[in-house]
Amino acid sequence: MGEAIVKKFNELGYLNDVPGIYELPFDKLKGLEGFGEKSLTNLQQAIEASKQQPLHRLIFALGIRYVGETTAKTLANSVSHLLEFTDKSLDDLKAMEDVGPKVAGSIYQFFHNPDSIQLLKKLENVGLQLQNTKKSTIGDGNLTGKTFLFTGTLPTLKRSEAEAMAESNGGKLLSGVSSKLDYLVVGDDAGSKLEKAKKINSVKIINEAEFLQLIGK
Repeated sequence: MGEAIVKKFNELGYLNDVPGIYELPFDKLKGLEGFGEKSLTNLQQAIEASKQQPLHRLIFALGIRYVGETTAKTLANSVSHLLEFTDKSLDDLKAMEDVGPKVAGSIYQFFHNPDSIQLLKKLENVGLQLQNTKKSTIGDGNLTGKTFLFTGTLPTLKRSEAEAMAESNGGKLLSGVSSKLDYLVVGDDAGSKLEKAKKINSVKIINEAEFLQLIGK
């Protein structure tokens, strides 16, 4: 569902906000040029499947400023229902792992904005999962208690695969370089994170092969 399709649906009056994605009139879309039965079926199935995404994917998709995928996981794992964030103070948010004052302020503003709450309630009413039914759990393993950050392009692993491996072996993911970071796993074109890590003596800089050795592979 790319930008051109969104614009077309909007111009036709079928799509005016995010919850509208889940109320598209597919019976009317069948007659549109360029929208065959197969493409519409695929779109409908993809929209239905998106209702079952784990909570951290929804949080990331909300586009809260400064909230990346790692922070979204931290947020998801701290609640049973997304609207619990309306009761959290700035101090509550700043106390979370890897959430600094700037990020906490952005999260606080989002969940204390009436428009945001109305959006979330609409999304829940059309079937999206705001409860944390697929809570991400940290496994036990060789990396228990250690923190990791991946940067650059790894030789054989996608970053998402490497992050999942770290978590399943007990590791925790951080979104930035700080004194709380134990390992920075670097690939090609590592950039500023590598330079920052070099200035912090406690951060161990390793490559993909060394990371795999840590987990026994």
